[in-house]
Amino acid sequence: MWWLNIGAAFVLLTTYLAPHVHPVTSWIPSLLAMTFTYQLLLHVGFLFWWSLFRRKRMLLSGLLLALGYGHIGDHVQLFGRDAPAEELASAPLKMMSYNVRLFDLYNWSKNKETRDAIFEVLHREDPDILCLQEFFYSSDKQFFPTKQSLMKDFRFRAAHERYTARTRFDQHFGIATFSTHPIVKKGNIEFPENPNNQCIWSDIALKDDTIRVYNAHLASYHFGDADYKFIKDLDTDTNTDSLKQGGERILKRLRRGFRLRADEVQRIVDHMQRSPHPVVYCGDMNDVPMSYGYHLMRERLEDAFVSSGRGLGGTYIGDLPSLRIDHLLYGDGIDAWDFRTLDDALSDHRAITATIGLAKE
Repeated sequence: MWWLNIGAAFVLLTTYLAPHVHPVTSWIPSLLAMTFTYQLLLHVGFLFWWSLFRRKRMLLSGLLLALGYGHIGDHVQLFGRDAPAEELASAPLKMMSYNVRLFDLYNWSKNKETRDAIFEVLHREDPDILCLQEFFYSSDKQFFPTKQSLMKDFRFRAAHERYTARTRFDQHFGIATFSTHPIVKKGNIEFPENPNNQCIWSDIALKDDTIRVYNAHLASYHFGDADYKFIKDLDTDTNTDSLKQGGERILKRLRRGFRLRADEVQRIVDHMQRSPHPVVYCGDMNDVPMSYGYHLMRERLEDAFVSSGRGLGGTYIGDLPSLRIDHLLYGDGIDAWDFRTLDDALSDHRAITATIGLAKE
């Protein structure tokens, strides 16, 4: 048990490097970062074990947990905040970010039901600013209306969309931001190495000021059916050849995703530094809070989950273990409160919401 504790300590120390080591330099810390919450539980178990037998050996896990104390709050929050921490200079705005997975477009037998259920959630939450990833739109009447309904049946007055793919029957696939306030300027950030993902920015005019909202869907791992089947079958009788081939294939996809996202986040951060307005980031980052990309963002922005969330806040509900990879971050001049991760399981992501306001100077 002691040697197991020492081995786990080495792994956790390597994990602590993830926010500081670029994945191009080494992608191993980025991989271990995905297991951080499980490592925390393991070391809490070690503390309990050694408290029963050899209390001096509690020191190793205790010191390691203390060393990473600043990261624990990025993953677990016990007490949320339902009100602003400072006096506001503007009326509150409710923000919502949601990867809707094309409104379940390819589940042909039930996609209209899923689309209607997602819209019921949107009506229930009634956000002022809505950021959607994996957005689908078509003017062809054989498909269910999305943009049309959002602009007609909600309070939204303006929209900003950008599509990475257009196919027959006028099908559009991309990302979209909807606002109840005017969008006075808009643009996008190019990702040359990964054009299938993108970030758009929208300058939204409030009564007395303007905020810039970034809506992004960053590089995913592009797991295929064979990859998910391999993950599901890991606890069954998988032969050695399949284990080697499947493992190498998945690690290759993970490594590529880590490296692409580091570059994408750097491009967004560089753009944010030139913003003339207070900034908010919403979107599917596909990265956990211990990651290099998330750390780049947090050097300049606050996390609404950390400042006012509760629980673990896991947003991914697919075949991989629940991870918090959807984020709502905000910069100087803005306060956020009442962060929530919604329970509705209508996509492979959960929606997140928070209320924001411009802080008085």
